[in-house]
Amino acid sequence: MPTFDSGAYFLTALIPIGVAPISGQGGSASPTHALRKRLSLLPRGEHSPFARSARNHFARFVVIDDVAYNGREQPNTLLVAAGPALSIDQKYKDMLNPVIAQPQDHLSCPFLFFSSDFDAASGADSERDSYLRDLWTRSEADLKEVFKYCLGFEARVTDAASFAKYIADCQIETTMPFHDYWLDGVPADKLPNLSLQKLGLAGLAILAVVAGLVYFWLLPHFLQGLLGGLIALLAGVAAAGAGIFFYVLDFGKKPFPAAPSSTLPDVLKALYLRRQFTRFAIDRQFDAAGSDEASAQSLYDSFKSFIDASKPDDVAEPTQKAGAIGI
Repeated sequence: MPTFDSGAYFLTALIPIGVAPISGQGGSASPTHALRKRLSLLPRGEHSPFARSARNHFARFVVIDDVAYNGREQPNTLLVAAGPALSIDQKYKDMLNPVIAQPQDHLSCPFLFFSSDFDAASGADSERDSYLRDLWTRSEADLKEVFKYCLGFEARVTDAASFAKYIADCQIETTMPFHDYWLDGVPADKLPNLSLQKLGLAGLAILAVVAGLVYFWLLPHFLQGLLGGLIALLAGVAAAGAGIFFYVLDFGKKPFPAAPSSTLPDVLKALYLRRQFTRFAIDRQFDAAGSDEASAQSLYDSFKSFIDASKPDDVAEPTQKAGAIGI
């Protein structure tokens, strides 16, 4: 399930933006222009509406006006050289002619791209909905100022539950999530184990059942003997191959387990400790007082003070604030 992996839910939504002009005291403006201006004014860092969530790692808004045009589809150069001497389909002749425009894909309206990566126990819809309801409860005013330019938002969204439903209706599958908290890769004992022996036995069982059904139930009405047996065997092999293929395909969709200490509180605590320890190490480089024994005792005492003040085992506090950027 690409939308969920390593203990994180990767939410991606494409939300249609209105196209009717917005009238105001200064004249009229397009919803897309107004939305871009609103996004440019959205609070950043510790004051971001997403920083109020205790689960949110990353969030992003992007206004998509239309799909990118990749240029003309290149035809066969040999056919271009042959030119009118060949009897080819008129549609292909039009494609060869650089004066005639080729069909292009366009969006029916602009879209707001919304993505968010947050801590989750599973990829269930309930995890997504609980995150969206909590986000609305904490940041309702800011979210309204962004999503009010989207089609149907003001008519449909009245509370946290309807906001979650609105975003869920615009959700698309996240096909390539990014999660980098497994620093050395996932240990082999943490990965789902695909037993080749069990897979082979399951394939033989499918082969035997399907071949037996075909030979003793279906074929007696049409074919018997060696030819019937061969057809039944081929049907069994095909069914076993298909069964194994789809099982392996489904098995590959299983998410990786969550990495140790990879929730948002753990990550914020780690960032806080890194910054504090860097400061501690820099300060100690300038402490050259006394003998080696006195310096060692001084280092021990100062490090103990550092541990007592930073509380490495306490994830809750002191810690870095969500949304804060610091080195």
